[in-house]
Amino acid sequence: MASSRLPATAAALAVFACTMFMFSWTKTPLVRTAVRMQSKATNAKTASTGPMRRRSSMAMGLGVAGVGLLMGQQSTSFGRKVFTSAAAEGEKDLLIIGCGTLGERVGRIWKKNFPDAKVVGETKGNSRHESFKNHGITPRLVDSEEKGGESFPYVVFSATPSSSSDYVGSVKRAATFWDSKSKDGAFVFTSSGGAYAEEDGGIVTENSATKDPSKSQRTKVLLDTEQAALDSDGSVIRLAGLYTLQRGAHSYWLQRAQVSGSPDGLINLIHYDDAADLVVRALEAGEEARGRIFLGSDNQPVTRQQICEAAMRHPSYAAKFQMPTFTAQFGSKGKKYDNSKTREALNWEPKYASFDEFMDQDAASA
Repeated sequence: MASSRLPATAAALAVFACTMFMFSWTKTPLVRTAVRMQSKATNAKTASTGPMRRRSSMAMGLGVAGVGLLMGQQSTSFGRKVFTSAAAEGEKDLLIIGCGTLGERVGRIWKKNFPDAKVVGETKGNSRHESFKNHGITPRLVDSEEKGGESFPYVVFSATPSSSSDYVGSVKRAATFWDSKSKDGAFVFTSSGGAYAEEDGGIVTENSATKDPSKSQRTKVLLDTEQAALDSDGSVIRLAGLYTLQRGAHSYWLQRAQVSGSPDGLINLIHYDDAADLVVRALEAGEEARGRIFLGSDNQPVTRQQICEAAMRHPSYAAKFQMPTFTAQFGSKGKKYDNSKTREALNWEPKYASFDEFMDQDAASA
């Protein structure tokens, strides 16, 4: 009997030793990243199931690593309980420089995804600071003395060119706050699709030709700033025209009752919420996004006239305004964005498939 128990005891000790090794192995940065990626994939596949079934599927898919994941923090997403691995202190901290309409949205999403992360929103004025605090974002002024030698694994620069007389220098300054040695970290600069040269209605992708910087100081500043971000191992997101219900070309044109341009010129658009989500996806991509140029658009270009017509279907505009006049009948045909590569690389799709869809949905709920 004693001899029969010895193999069993040895086997038990071997299993225990193997388990402890696997547990320590799952704590390495590389495996933590793999666990997080598997967790996201598992949550997406099992989104319609209850918490207990989700725990079971995660444990089966990850083995011992799955058990370690289930020992992490419990959070709530869209009313459902999900489990996320606990991040080391400061590992997901984010600095947003030029934290305006877009930047604040990025901060809110990040804080929701990573509740324990420190999110700092840097601005020139304090008009948004109360809103920041209400959403867990720490406000600070650009010339604050609280910065010291602080660095962040994640940094976003979303200030507009008009915010600085030295736009290139501002991005270089932003890069000094980024801990580029952080394996999972990222530095993202939000640029503009206005850098592209196409004006004859052709297709534009992420790496299409840009305008000649020698012919436009504005283009030169934009391209030089992009290069500064790329030289810092950051990534660039060229965004289409941003909008919400109250903000965007449609609001400007209808309030002025006049459009500078032909009614048939094509405009590419993206909702602020979708742009913020795209920025977050680029941040989460970490090393995979470094040194790359992405394009943010809903891929549904519309004419200036169609933009105004869609807005006029909304009661907020129909009750106050009339269709504007167009100052030209001919002119640039614009361009058609195709950001298929961006969508594939960052696993991203816009919530609002088009400007028309957004306006009609919002009008229906008004």
